[in-house]
Amino acid sequence: MQNFLTTLNMNVSMFGMRFSPSKCKMLLQDWLNSAPQLVIGGETIKCVNRLTYLGSLISPNGLVSDEISARIHKARSALANLRHLWRRRDIRLVTKGRVYCAAVRSVLLYGCETWPLRTEDIRRILEFDHRCLRNIARVCWDNRVSNTWVRNRVLGKYGKAIDEVENLHQLRWLGHVLRMPDHRLPRRAMFSVVGVGWKKARGGQTKTWHQSTKTLTIGLSHVNRCRLPGWGPPMSVTNG
Repeated sequence: MQNFLTTLNMNVSMFGMRFSPSKCKMLLQDWLNSAPQLVIGGETIKCVNRLTYLGSLISPNGLVSDEISARIHKARSALANLRHLWRRRDIRLVTKGRVYCAAVRSVLLYGCETWPLRTEDIRRILEFDHRCLRNIARVCWDNRVSNTWVRNRVLGKYGKAIDEVENLHQLRWLGHVLRMPDHRLPRRAMFSVVGVGWKKARGGQTKTWHQSTKTLTIGLSHVNRCRLPGWGPPMSVTNG
């Protein structure tokens, strides 16, 4: 790895560019017991426990619990910045729901296409979303109304729960990757296999995005053929 960094640093200097060692970080995954020393530009790269890359928080264990905590914190700030809107009574509740989906839910679900969500993670997202919707609708927790009723009141009759929205994002990203050429890195990572001689660690296994996608699409294998209205030959021709 050190030879690779040295060669890369020399090549970029040929084009008048250079690395900033203070902005370079090193994150160890499945290699926590080692302490490698990587140097670039004469300075040692700092080893960190968490790394923020393209707005997403990457953890060494491969889970998204820390990322969800960061997303909830940012979404809570976005919700608080719009508190003057939620308090106004001259704006329809459905309009507030649209603003909530555009300004708060989008922050909460940023990067959710690649999240390997566990049951605990989904529960945390649902709890935060229900709390926000009740705050917008001015419904207290002691009121005996269901979360579905509150969601339909704020988002409308066809408003989706946030876990359904997250599933749609993951399915959309899955279809995007499946349509990629074979040389693209996301597609190669999806269809990659483990190396020869590799063994699973003892104990429970960390949930991966591949496993989440399999669970999400398990029902698609039972979809029967359907006929769209207006497509194909007339029914008289097919029946004849």
